Amino acid sequence: MATIREVAKLAGVSIGTVSKVLNGTDERVDPASKERILASVRALRYKPPPFEKNQDSAITNNLGLIVPDLTERPLVRHGYVHLLLDGILERSGFRGWSVTIFAATMWDDVGNAVRRKYDGRCDGLIVVAPQPSHDIVPSLQRRGVPVVQIGTTAWLEDVSSIDIDNFEAGKVIAQHFLDLGHRRLGFLGLEWDQVSAKERYEGFRSIGGEQTVRLKQSHERDMADVVQEYIDLGPARPTAIMGWHDGVALKFIQELKKRGFEVPRDVSVAGVDNASDAVDLGVELTSINNPLHEIGIRAAAMAIDRVLDPLMASEIIKLAPILIPRASSRRLSD
Repeated sequence: MATIREVAKLAGVSIGTVSKVLNGTDERVDPASKERILASVRALRYKPPPFEKNQDSAITNNLGLIVPDLTERPLVRHGYVHLLLDGILERSGFRGWSVTIFAATMWDDVGNAVRRKYDGRCDGLIVVAPQPSHDIVPSLQRRGVPVVQIGTTAWLEDVSSIDIDNFEAGKVIAQHFLDLGHRRLGFLGLEWDQVSAKERYEGFRSIGGEQTVRLKQSHERDMADVVQEYIDLGPARPTAIMGWHDGVALKFIQELKKRGFEVPRDVSVAGVDNASDAVDLGVELTSINNPLHEIGIRAAAMAIDRVLDPLMASEIIKLAPILIPRASSRRLSD
């Protein structure tokens, strides 16, 4: 196991300078030295010892799981996280590892959270749906921590990811609509702060063509406004809409019903995840199955394997999307 002395020697700096960089007190450390230190940390797979002095500093047999939010009944409110966690705990427990859960909303001071919460306590990290606009994954990657992403394709070197093939999922749904006779297609999704939404749209449009209508959802924009935009299109309205995930598709359907529109009589709708929420709401929603339990199992295995074998190459796994047609999509002439 590498020591801080070895990191300092490789970077050509003092132990004190390394300590400043790792503890976030590096205001006076020049950028070139800081980069050499972080490169040395990655090269040597250096992991600072745990805060607890009596804890074994080699391997803790503990994975960290970073989820987007932990407020207000997270497992009940987010079936996505619930199913992932089920798989992660199953595989980790089978291999004798524990899991510590963190919320990305704790990341107020980027970098300090890494030092306070993860160093020496987690051997590897699984990050759920991180976005390139956030510094969570880059902060971990710069420090040589084995990282596995779920729900977003890895965009950095030496970071692994596992998810369904989002581009292909968009293609599959668009082709499903075309096979049903639809020619005016629409996509309902967030602005590009969600990588999976962008990938699904690009796949959808690659089949639907440039005339594909994109209805833009945002965190500030109410679904009622999105539905009004759709209604205002008049005769040019798409006859088939893909929601970038089931939750969005279901909200769209509910808001349409308030305006007197029926699915699939007036418009066919499909989503991604095959979530139980649709069943709970009595909607037979056409959807792409997202095997979250399997993804959780495989993500835990990938993270543990990379901890045990630091030389193991990173990998990007994209699972083939499987369409489950239901009553929310029908042939246009029916």
